[in-house]
Amino acid sequence: MNDRKLVTIGVITKTYGFEGSVTVKVTAGVSGEPKINEPVFIVIDGIPVPFFVRELYNSEGGTMVLAFDDYDTTESVLMLKGCEVRIEAASGNDTLLSFERYTLSDVNSGFSATIVSIDEQPGQLLATVVAKDREFLIPFHEDLIVSVNHKKKIVKMSLPEGLIDINS
Repeated sequence: MNDRKLVTIGVITKTYGFEGSVTVKVTAGVSGEPKINEPVFIVIDGIPVPFFVRELYNSEGGTMVLAFDDYDTTESVLMLKGCEVRIEAASGNDTLLSFERYTLSDVNSGFSATIVSIDEQPGQLLATVVAKDREFLIPFHEDLIVSVNHKKKIVKMSLPEGLIDINS
């Protein structure tokens, strides 16, 4: 895999249609998506197994539909239900860099800021954001991320009450 690591993009929740397609619930906050004729890695019994994407449909609501080469019946993909789907990323930092210049918006307080960087700290990721010429540090954790809109470059988060005040 040439110094590349695998990033989980979601979990297969069910089969779709009758031609071997599956529905994937996409993990919030993940950038990158599968490409046709390239592999995704489905984790089966703890081992990432490559499956080449034949078709890809992005749906709204945090799901996508994938179909794979050589799997063309519902029965052939039934065993994949509940499995993680991963793709290759050049490095964790490349994935994180893709969030720079996104708008971080807190659904609780209405706080809004521009992400200038995401840094790996021991045990956590921290987003450095700027609002009103001030820097704030925000934990960039998947449990706090509500949704990501890559087209509009918006990360909606549910931040703990008082977090912005601590940074003041």
